[in-house]
Amino acid sequence: MKRTAYALLLSFLLSPQAHAYLSLAESGELVQDGKYQVGAEAQLLTNRGNGANINAFFDTRLNESMSGRLSMGGGSVDFNAFASAKWIPFPDVDNQPAMGLRFGAGIARDEDLNLIQLQVAPLASKRYQTDIGLMVPYVALPFTFLNTKEENYVASNIAFGTEYSHPDFEYGFFGVEIGAELSKSYSYISIFATFPFDSQNGFGK
Repeated sequence: MKRTAYALLLSFLLSPQAHAYLSLAESGELVQDGKYQVGAEAQLLTNRGNGANINAFFDTRLNESMSGRLSMGGGSVDFNAFASAKWIPFPDVDNQPAMGLRFGAGIARDEDLNLIQLQVAPLASKRYQTDIGLMVPYVALPFTFLNTKEENYVASNIAFGTEYSHPDFEYGFFGVEIGAELSKSYSYISIFATFPFDSQNGFGK
C-alpha cells in the first residue's frame, strides 16, 4: 500500500506540468455595439524556467451579453491559437460588478507536446472613474482541461488585472495582469493594449 502511494505521488510530481499558460487580458466589459477591437499582449512567465510569449487578438460583439475573441501567438510556448466567448449576464451597473464566464478552446505546441485546450473562467470586474482615468479591475479563475497524446488533466490559476483608459488617449486602452499558479499551470505577468475601431470612423474609443 505504501509503495502504491509513493508511486502515485512520484507520478504526479514528475508528470508534465505548466501548460495552462493562457491569460485573459480582458475584463468583464463587452465590445461596444458596432465596434471591433484588435490588441497585443506581452506575457512574462515567472515560474518553470521563465520565458515570454507574444499574443495578438481580435474581438467582436456577439450580442448584448456576449463578445468573442480570436487570439494567436508564440514564444516560450512555441505556438498557440485560441477562440473564446465572454458571457456577461450580470452587467456592471450601480454597485453591482460585471459577472460572467469566459469559455474557450484552442490548440498549442509546447516543446514536444501538442495540446488541445478547453477552458472555462468565472470572471468579475468593476469600473472606477478616477482622477487619472477609468480603471476596470478584474479577477478570474480559469480552469483549463488539457489533452495530450499521453494524458488528460485540468490546470488552474487565478488572474488579477486591470484595464486603464486615459482620458486624453482616444485610440485605445491598456492593461496589466498577474496570474498565479494553483495547479499544473504557469504564473505570469502580462501587459496588453487594446484598440477599438469601426468601419466608418476607424480607430477610437
